[in-house]
Amino acid sequence: MKNKMKKNQIGRKQTNRNQVYAKSSKNHAGGQIPQVPVADVPTGWFYMSDTDMTAAALKEALSDTIYKVEYWEEAQVLEITLGERGCLDVEVMEPRLGEEKADAFLEEHGVKFLCYITFQPEDYVAAKTVMEHICGKAGGFFCGDTEAFTPVIGGQKN
Repeated sequence: MKNKMKKNQIGRKQTNRNQVYAKSSKNHAGGQIPQVPVADVPTGWFYMSDTDMTAAALKEALSDTIYKVEYWEEAQVLEITLGERGCLDVEVMEPRLGEEKADAFLEEHGVKFLCYITFQPEDYVAAKTVMEHICGKAGGFFCGDTEAFTPVIGGQKN
């Protein structure tokens, strides 16, 4: 992607594998969620939806959770607190990425609403919980800012 936040993860995946893990936590059933190697977590993500939305809809999707959400309406930006120190940042952007293959992916999935998502890889477990909650409430899906748009969290609508 020609995205100012995109970073090449390939070399880091090979050298950092098994060195640092995302924090584990208990799931809703009380069991441990397995740790995830940080090197396997993309540093940038996208949220995609086939409906016209605003950042306010994502904020509303989190209204029934413990997460603190700061919302800047004019900028269409959210900051979702993930705990004592981590956060998940959401920035609404035009639903075009400026690359033929990437824009074809957006068109194939009927994307009308697109956000760029960032968080620290070690906060992946908490961030994934937030992403899954948003998908359950607002629909859409999250995907890594990678060549193949993987991994995917949530249900893709075709």
